[in-house]
Amino acid sequence: MSNANMWTPDDGPGSEAAVIEVFTTWLVGQGWECAELPRYGDRPDIDARRPDGRRLIVEAKGFTRDAGTDLDTGYGQLLRRMKGEPDTAYALVVAGSVVRFAQRVPSEVRNKLGISLYTVDASGEVELIDGTPL
Repeated sequence: MSNANMWTPDDGPGSEAAVIEVFTTWLVGQGWECAELPRYGDRPDIDARRPDGRRLIVEAKGFTRDAGTDLDTGYGQLLRRMKGEPDTAYALVVAGSVVRFAQRVPSEVRNKLGISLYTVDASGEVELIDGTPL
């Protein structure tokens, strides 16, 4: 597959927008309700809830020229959103092509922080890399 369409966060199969769209659709299929959020601003990429009261806060990152820094930013965004709320889970969802950057934070650290790591590949498949399944 060509990376020609993957150099922008707004277009292409590895873009952040595509990762958000695919993961949101997957969550809805798993019984989550995803809030409509403004595209920009200080808010999570996905804020999802289950009828039983569970909440999921998601930061998503796609393929960019500086994916390493973008993934570091994603972790920081999740950490800022952690408020100690009961029944709230956290996930970092990344394009499959950049998962190696997300894995620079060891799984033991992600697990202690309660951050699950998911990927969305170019064909739209969602996979749990590690963490608590939703």
